Amino acid sequence: MEQLDLVVDLNSQDDTGLPWAFLDAAAEPDRIVPGAHVLVGSGDVRAVARVADVDGDIVHVVPLHGPVANHRHLLSSRAIS
Repeated sequence: MEQLDLVVDLNSQDDTGLPWAFLDAAAEPDRIVPGAHVLVGSGDVRAVARVADVDGDIVHVVPLHGPVANHRHLLSSRAIS
């Protein structure tokens, strides 16, 4: 299973209408910056998402439609197992 950049319950939405997570749920918090593409999810669910914003310790993401394989090229040059 691929290591997540950020643990996000993709069914969670706040008043922005976007899934969100706490920044401390990130494997490498320094990589979680607006505009970055990251691997997100929880349990067996995985998606590539764009970081919409980081407001203090809250991160909002915009999941991209389709399987991870369709968007893998957007992830930074890191090894994905």
